[in-house]
Amino acid sequence: MFPIAYCVAEKENTEVWTWFLELLKADIGSLSPTKVTMMSDRQKGLENAVGAIFSGCEVRFCVRHLHANFKKEYPGLLLKQLLWAAANTTTQAEFARAMQEVKSVSDGAYYWLAGKNPTEWTKSYISEYPKCDILVNNLCESFNAAILDARDKPIITLLEKIRFWLMSRFYNKKAKLEKMTQPVGKRILKIIEKQKEVAKHCLVTRSDKFQFQVQCSNGSALVVDLEFRTCTCRRFQLSGLPCGHALATIWFMGGNVFDYVHGFYKKESLQKAYGQSVHPMPSPDMWPQTGLNPIDPPPKTKLPGRPKKARRRETDEPPPALKKARRTGQVKTCSNCLKTGHRRETCKSAKVVVENRVVKKRGRPPLQNPTESTLLRKERRLKQHAKGGTSGATNAQPDTV
Repeated sequence: MFPIAYCVAEKENTEVWTWFLELLKADIGSLSPTKVTMMSDRQKGLENAVGAIFSGCEVRFCVRHLHANFKKEYPGLLLKQLLWAAANTTTQAEFARAMQEVKSVSDGAYYWLAGKNPTEWTKSYISEYPKCDILVNNLCESFNAAILDARDKPIITLLEKIRFWLMSRFYNKKAKLEKMTQPVGKRILKIIEKQKEVAKHCLVTRSDKFQFQVQCSNGSALVVDLEFRTCTCRRFQLSGLPCGHALATIWFMGGNVFDYVHGFYKKESLQKAYGQSVHPMPSPDMWPQTGLNPIDPPPKTKLPGRPKKARRRETDEPPPALKKARRTGQVKTCSNCLKTGHRRETCKSAKVVVENRVVKKRGRPPLQNPTESTLLRKERRLKQHAKGGTSGATNAQPDTV
């Protein structure tokens, strides 16, 4: 994640998104929109603004949010797994087979997905230029989590907290790069190590100087071209990292794996990206007085209902971890009228006096005049301890009655 630009706006609509994207396009300069990939969760007005400002760019939608809309009409774990299986296919033939599996389960789900442009949600149709095959917008969620403490602060404090976080982040990245001993980072090394397991089960046959046929253990055959760094499975082109079949070919040639890793994963590219610094600033009381109007927050739009601070969770999403145990499923019994559904404090019946009611004692067993059950329990504990068990205190002694 490399933050490029951020702003504070009063609401999310077409006007605000258009204003922001116009400034973004001016900042990135002469970069062609066809070489830009935009991913979103269909925010309000964003689609219209992207189509107007970055016409011709690749548009992707977060598959998690796509499934959130999909499950409203077609719920179930099986359809969810089939949707994600189709989204993770890297070739058009695999995508067609995955969609047929969806159709065999539900015709409605098949036509619902077929109505979506496959270039927006499946790897088999996305562009190979950006070398980025992510299907969810977790990068945005990471940024939101990083600035969570600052979002409810006044405008100056909010912007200063974000600037301070970016300043610290840039320095920490540069410090980690100085300690890096490999040509790529740990995450890329982990992916390469995973692909090595696939490469161990591949048989490579050479066709010409750069082209090779790779036979897999499952009987399938793929074509790898080391000159253009392509593979029939397209994983090499999509991620910019050698897939298992390409890795087996590189080993066959005796080449260096890191030479075939895309440049922006390399240490040199990261050092260039984080070469600049976010400069420090004194506190606002030390700022020079310009005589201009102070910075105020955007106009507040009052929405109906009580303001919500917590993120709205899906209906089937598990609740956050709680410190206290829930009382869900417990049956309330009134100690006054002995009926279920309420407590004594809210009982509407008159106070009932029941004679000879057996009241269960609470707390620890009494040391003085213990009951017969208490004596039997202590006797069992002492016998278990004498046999080398783990139950009971180590220095337990029989009570004197």
